[in-house]
Amino acid sequence: MKLEWLLTGTVGTVLLLSSPTWATSLSSWRFDAGQNRLEINTTGNVQPKAQLIFSPTRLVIDLPGIVFGRPQSIQQVGGAIRAVRVGQFDPQTTRIVVELAPGYTLDPQQIKFVGVTPRRWTVQLPRPVAETTESSPDSVYNVVTLDSDAKPEFSENVVSAAGSTQIENVQVTGDGFFCADKRE
Repeated sequence: MKLEWLLTGTVGTVLLLSSPTWATSLSSWRFDAGQNRLEINTTGNVQPKAQLIFSPTRLVIDLPGIVFGRPQSIQQVGGAIRAVRVGQFDPQTTRIVVELAPGYTLDPQQIKFVGVTPRRWTVQLPRPVAETTESSPDSVYNVVTLDSDAKPEFSENVVSAAGSTQIENVQVTGDGFFCADKRE
């Protein structure tokens, strides 16, 4: 009798813990183009991680421990902000990408993340500004664009090592490739 109870309890626990419906998920998201504000709601606590990537300019927001559970979703915005995409980056990370139209950028110092609660976040974006083509140390990323005739300069100082390099843990994403550095 006790064995049946133990077996039933164990099977029930395994099914409960492995059920995707109980995973912490992205319950809703919304981008308000009029206010340049992204609202994120999850079923559990999350600490967003963000980075601004250039060429083309886009704000990438990762939600670790959050499962999207659906195919990629895209909201076309128009104007300086082209679109907002949401998808599953890896099995435990939902990724939100705010794509800017070519020729526009954001001031990363003016992007504000506000944790309304541990499950609800707002991301206030500044108004996108037109990129300049002037060469300065602060805007090197603006100098060469995909349509430019400029060619990169290559150094003749090459450091080589005997042997070969093996890359592991490469993931194909909607934005390109992600290579994980595994150190022990």
